[in-house]
Amino acid sequence: MRGQTFLRGVQTTDTNGEVTFATIYPGWYQGRATHIHFRVYLALDLQATSQLAFPDDVTTAVYNTSLYAARGQNSTTAARDGIFSDGVTYQLPTITQSSTTGGYDAVLTVGIAS
Repeated sequence: MRGQTFLRGVQTTDTNGEVTFATIYPGWYQGRATHIHFRVYLALDLQATSQLAFPDDVTTAVYNTSLYAARGQNSTTAARDGIFSDGVTYQLPTITQSSTTGGYDAVLTVGIAS
């Protein structure tokens, strides 16, 4: 729908170039692995556009919960996703179980040459 920005946001990094944000686990659509799009800007200039993928075991666990089960499992893994066909290594975050929320914490390091 025009003018709507569902689940969109802007985060500014701290002095170390790090950003933290909270979100829901994304849904999925046919032909794509579960992912989140992101862009990196330096001094308002676009430096990178990429996607953060999720490990298949975490995606399976999330989509088995009562909150997501009605939609079913995503049959497209990162390895079978044509966008990630060149390798998903740099788009896979380190995922840990959150001790405070019961959800997950994800960490992804994105390098930008300046």
